[in-house]
Amino acid sequence: MDRITAMKTFVRVVEAGTFTKAADTLDMPNATVTRLIQSLEQELKVRLLHRTTRSVTVTPEGASYYERVVRLLAELADIESSARQSLAKPSGKVRVDAATAIATQVLIPALHEFYAEYPDVEVELGANNRHADLVSEGIDCVIRAGAVNEQLMVARRIGGFGFRTCATPALVARHGTPETPEDLARWPTVGMTAARAGGRLLPFRFDAGTGGSEPALAHRLVVNDTNSYLAAGLAGLGAIQAPTYAVDAAIKAGRLVPLLERWGAGVTPVHVIYAPNRYLSAKVRVFIDWVVALFERDETLRRS
Repeated sequence: MDRITAMKTFVRVVEAGTFTKAADTLDMPNATVTRLIQSLEQELKVRLLHRTTRSVTVTPEGASYYERVVRLLAELADIESSARQSLAKPSGKVRVDAATAIATQVLIPALHEFYAEYPDVEVELGANNRHADLVSEGIDCVIRAGAVNEQLMVARRIGGFGFRTCATPALVARHGTPETPEDLARWPTVGMTAARAGGRLLPFRFDAGTGGSEPALAHRLVVNDTNSYLAAGLAGLGAIQAPTYAVDAAIKAGRLVPLLERWGAGVTPVHVIYAPNRYLSAKVRVFIDWVVALFERDETLRRS
């Protein structure tokens, strides 16, 4: 039995005074109205209505039930109305976690566009490189680079990025242009550790169709944060190998010089991860859609 339909039918019978009038206003057969009321009474194990050939009267139990059901249906209608309004005008807080570089280099510079379109949505952004637990921490979605390990989550690939090895013009003038990855052994370099890899030092990776190369380097400085890594490279403390989207502007401005360009460094996928709810709230859905569009229009990040 559809309990809500049965409740609405009961209320209409009480207000109309007869089964026939209620059936007419509900646009359903008289037999269906009778069946719904009988099923409701059987489910509740109480008589709600006294029936005669000409009229229907409410029992004391039915009168009490009627008053509570009317309030319940009114509240349900209000909930449905609010839900429809939220779809048309999303509002509320969206909790997001993102890798530090993606948060600072990609999301934050563009967030004003999101707020212009959705002024009633508040974004709480966690910028870090840790492995967040969406369910236990109440996070709506995570934007993560690299492999996805969450088996019970939806992982939607929204883009990917390559890496570029680069250094300041002064370092290139001092040490010369390297011809192979092994030439970097005589260079000062900056290393970075990965929180998701247990603090392991990330190697410089190169691939020119030869199966890959990870030269042994003596790092002058090792950091554990992408922003610190970029700052060290821009300060001339050593060569760095960083995501394309993070260094492209500095390369175009002449602050960094690309090195070993014919040696590719592979592509790292980026996913937006969220719980597999059948119905995403409007505020989360519009944020995810905005992130997808943001990555798609950036040539250094789009899926292709």
